[in-house]
Amino acid sequence: MTATWETALSDPDPLVALGATRALAALLSTWEARLVGEATTSGATWETIGATVGVSRQAAWERFHDEAHEFRRRWKNEILDLRTRHREEMDQLRDRLKDEARSRRREHKG
Repeated sequence: MTATWETALSDPDPLVALGATRALAALLSTWEARLVGEATTSGATWETIGATVGVSRQAAWERFHDEAHEFRRRWKNEILDLRTRHREEMDQLRDRLKDEARSRRREHKG
């Protein structure tokens, strides 16, 4: 995003700067949607989001709700995947420790 900003500001060719400006607008839109997703996930209301971007609650919802919903869906899936991996790792650790304990008991008996 920084390189695009620099191009938009400093390229001597106005068409190159214009292209960079359009690309920057697309990047900012994506960034804005991500921030809205993070805000809603952390409990921000549509009214607060609307006030922050200078529109009504309804306008904010209409503009961002799809992206915010997608962000929350991905966030929840990542959390669930992480939880699953941790459970699997815990199960593997538990099984390894049980095997080591059994092995040590056999060594003491033998």
